[in-house]
Amino acid sequence: MSIYARCCTKDYQSSKRKCDICHKILTKYVVRVKDPATGRWKTKTVPNLKLAKDLESKFKTESIEGKLLDKKEIGDINFDRFLEYAKMHRKTWKNDQGRWNIHVKDKDFMTKKGINNILGQMKKNGKSDCTIHHVLKLIRRVFNWHIQNEYYFQTNSCNGIQAPKYDNKVTTFLSKEEIDKLIVDLEGWDNFRATNIILFALYTGRRKSEITNLEWPHVDFKNRTITCMKTKNGKNLSFPLCDKAYQIILKAHEQKISKYVFPSSTGHIYYNGFSLAWQRLKKRIGLTCRFHDLRHTYASHLASSGKVDLYTLKTLLGHSDYALSQRYAHLTNQAVKQATCVIDEIL
Repeated sequence: MSIYARCCTKDYQSSKRKCDICHKILTKYVVRVKDPATGRWKTKTVPNLKLAKDLESKFKTESIEGKLLDKKEIGDINFDRFLEYAKMHRKTWKNDQGRWNIHVKDKDFMTKKGINNILGQMKKNGKSDCTIHHVLKLIRRVFNWHIQNEYYFQTNSCNGIQAPKYDNKVTTFLSKEEIDKLIVDLEGWDNFRATNIILFALYTGRRKSEITNLEWPHVDFKNRTITCMKTKNGKNLSFPLCDKAYQIILKAHEQKISKYVFPSSTGHIYYNGFSLAWQRLKKRIGLTCRFHDLRHTYASHLASSGKVDLYTLKTLLGHSDYALSQRYAHLTNQAVKQATCVIDEIL
């Protein structure tokens, strides 16, 4: 427990008489007490030293009785409450839910020590720095949301905890040989709806949700473009179609049964059903990549071709900034190699 005088944004010992800056008599005293049960601080300012000493005595009694901080002064962190908000405002809320249930739920995430224990255990279990980074980011986001919406009245326990740095360069994508094999396998598959989605992802680099939510009003046959509504960055974005992707659109149009370009057999959004079909295909042909790796495959082959610069790649992928597109920068090394060889001609 402590009492100190305050004036001109500077703190002094309680025995100090005058401010060193304005030279006025000190008349403001701050009582600051740490609650042993929660590790949180309770702070209050009073106009004279006598009141400060009386308040310190009161705080000491409340601390012993476990009544120093009441519910209103502490608040609470409730992930289910945050999740209700996330379902309405975050496209990636399912990722938040999964990470929380796997790594945070039923563990001490309210204190710095507890959070460091969670991250340390993840590291011990072999989780990647990227996964640890995302979990810390999620805990910080949950705290900030509760504080901003006045459900919680203390500081964010994540403050001061450094997220591990990680290299997010994309290295997992299908080679040309693997792509050719996948296409041959798809030609012999009787699930033409799933086949259309997989090939369309391979030829356009679109995310699964962008493909399965695509509706016919958002297909421009004249200009050979599609418009993805409310993409991951919250914007409606239009993308051109290569010949192979356009042919898939024409084929899907011949089989049109609903407003969706790639619907399920009942005409509804083909999302969960497609995920099951994708898992069956992977098991049948021994494929190990994720569906999202088709997007990485599209971007990686464009980047490594030496014919597509990062600005164009950023536009084709619908990235909001260069930071995401930089994941493929290491693949655009053909021009760099050629530039290096120029020295042979000069020297």
